[in-house]
Amino acid sequence: MKKEDYRQRLKDLGKRKDLIPGIHNYCDRWCERCSFTKRCGSYALTEGFENDENRDIGNEKFWDDLKVIFEVTTEMILEKAEEFGMDLSNLDTTDYKHEHVENDATQLSEDYGMQVLKWIKENRNEINERAKILLMVNDKDVLKLNDAVEVILWYSFFISVKIHRAFMDFGIDEDNDDNENYINDNLGSAKIALIAIDRSIAAQGYLLEKMPQFEDKLLEFLADLSKIKKDVLAAFPHAMEFKRPGFDD
Repeated sequence: MKKEDYRQRLKDLGKRKDLIPGIHNYCDRWCERCSFTKRCGSYALTEGFENDENRDIGNEKFWDDLKVIFEVTTEMILEKAEEFGMDLSNLDTTDYKHEHVENDATQLSEDYGMQVLKWIKENRNEINERAKILLMVNDKDVLKLNDAVEVILWYSFFISVKIHRAFMDFGIDEDNDDNENYINDNLGSAKIALIAIDRSIAAQGYLLEKMPQFEDKLLEFLADLSKIKKDVLAAFPHAMEFKRPGFDD
């Protein structure tokens, strides 16, 4: 990636009127399954960069592209600062601190992620064998089984990350309109975590239907997810009412 190409891409994005502002803040990062990629600034900015080769941290191109992104971003910030007469060298560098509200859901979701990854790794061969059997009966069932496993893997740690962010205390006054962005960050994070939990529950339920020999473990995962969901809803009872830009319009 050349610096001038990335710089031009940034400038072009600023002129586009079809993009949905902030949509990337409330998604599940699963671009391959998203119907809003054409209206997402984050996707447009990284399109072509986030392929398998470029996401490999062992690949030299990954680090070269990352260096370009940082350099161009820094240069454009400095240019804008100069344009507005700002002296960035005199900015207050006091560390910004925020607290993490104590809760059970964060640790529960982290434990769930670790356990479900461990379980799938240990039973991958048996899952594959089950897929072969289903293929002889109905190939659609194989697709559903593979999809269920993929969903479980994708959201395994995504849930805990979003819950952790939802419980961030930015030290805000909820009656102050200036703090709306922080409140939206908490509610939006809680909502996408709840959506990911529901999708994981559906996927685990499908595995339970097709692989009853793992009933005890799968029921344990379902119980964990239900407990996590209950805790998040208790803390954010109106989370599902939050309107995510684009997704809930």
